[in-house]
Amino acid sequence: MTSEIGRLASIISRAAATIEVSLTERGDFPEASAVGSGSKEVLAAKADAIDACMELLDQLQGPSKCMIPLWNGASLQAISRHHIANHVPIHGEISYQDLARASGVPVNELKQYIRFAIIHHRLFIEKRNGYVSHSAGSRSLLEDPGAIAGVSQLDEWYSAFSRTVDAMDQFPGHKPNETGYALSHGNQSIFDYLSDRPAKAKQFADAMQFYTVAIPEASPSFFLQGYPWGDLPRGSVVVDVGGSDGHVGRLIAQRYQHINVVVQDLEYAAADFQAAAKEDRNIRFDAHDFFSPQTVVADVYLFRWVLMNWADEYVVRILQQLVPSLRPGAKVLVNESLCPESGSLPLATERYIRWMDLLMLGVYKSRLRDKEDWDALFKQADAGFDSFQCSMVPGSAMGIVQAIWRGN
Repeated sequence: MTSEIGRLASIISRAAATIEVSLTERGDFPEASAVGSGSKEVLAAKADAIDACMELLDQLQGPSKCMIPLWNGASLQAISRHHIANHVPIHGEISYQDLARASGVPVNELKQYIRFAIIHHRLFIEKRNGYVSHSAGSRSLLEDPGAIAGVSQLDEWYSAFSRTVDAMDQFPGHKPNETGYALSHGNQSIFDYLSDRPAKAKQFADAMQFYTVAIPEASPSFFLQGYPWGDLPRGSVVVDVGGSDGHVGRLIAQRYQHINVVVQDLEYAAADFQAAAKEDRNIRFDAHDFFSPQTVVADVYLFRWVLMNWADEYVVRILQQLVPSLRPGAKVLVNESLCPESGSLPLATERYIRWMDLLMLGVYKSRLRDKEDWDALFKQADAGFDSFQCSMVPGSAMGIVQAIWRGN
């Protein structure tokens, strides 16, 4: 009988062989972390290998080691705040002493941050002792605005994590300014904080796009493939509610040009939308607060990565604001992670979802929800919501929730 460790090792070996054959056929030998494309067979092999590697590591380390957290955000915070990647030459290397002078970080602390980043985040390389050069990851912090925003946004989250339990103990309710984030940001909710700081709001929007690339299971491509957008009649209207700069709305408009897309968000998002969507003709931006009555009559109302940011009582209010414009047959779609039963998903997918769930708690005093939760919220919002459906797209960590308006 094969042991559990032997079984996991066999999965890793088979998956690695499948990936290697594909790379050999393509003549493509990227870094291991860059194996992000290929056939369904290759992507499935990659997922199997990642899950088995995680499980094997836990098995080998044992339960006591699993209880000791390795995650520490100080390294990424320092790299982001002090723009350390900017001071490392694209080609060549720099000594820790020179990098300390350029970045303003004391040399001993700099060594601690950089060496943690090398081993935990694959950022930077120390090819010879005392000298720092770029890795593929750290170079992206020079060249990729999305990566820069994504790492910078993590700096905003870390302080919220440390105050999450404090907020739970101090405030019994779920108001946006009663969160770990608020306690670490001058008692401002994230919404108020961003509305007062346009640069931070843009960073947040850019970071959300980066995470959909950095975390393949969160890619909007699954949403585009997993819902029958092509079946909508010509001239159908889709409203992307709370759609920020319209990243997902643009993808829908570009792929399905028979659909007219309206992106709605607060006024601060308008400039970023206009800059990104200037060549798209079947999409527009409307300034709208989703706590106000909906004014656009549409066939589909889409909430992607929006309602998970709000506690239940606020979600009910947001859904109720749609009612004045709903017509029989109108659909409401929610695209976000569904809270699964423990152990029901591949390990890597469930770990991402549980991480996201605690992020919602710390930043928004909210949570991810399961099928029964969504059913109850739609029914509480209005009895006119009917034909409730909930599905997962294979390979995605996000579900698609649909309710159809039948009217009162």
